[in-house]
Amino acid sequence: MTVNRISINLMGRVFSVSCPDGEEEALQAVARDLDDKMRAIRARTHCQNREELAVMAALQLGYDLSKEKNRNQNAQQAFEERILLLQRTLEEALVEHAVKAE
Repeated sequence: MTVNRISINLMGRVFSVSCPDGEEEALQAVARDLDDKMRAIRARTHCQNREELAVMAALQLGYDLSKEKNRNQNAQQAFEERILLLQRTLEEALVEHAVKAE
């Protein structure tokens, strides 16, 4: 796998980071989201310390990700339950059809 170096900008500070080939645009989008989150937190809290802002933004993004994972797990469980119900319904219909055919 080829790895490239790209520059990302967080609150006016430029960082050079490694990035898998072809993933540059996605990483830049994540960096923009992080920068937006840090700036929003700074506006709300008036905190100027970049490290503190980065930690608060990381915690917020981690919390958002955790909520989304839980939602996805709940949706997956609901889909699996519906599939099982459909399978049982189909099996019952096939058994009923077989009994009628005899």
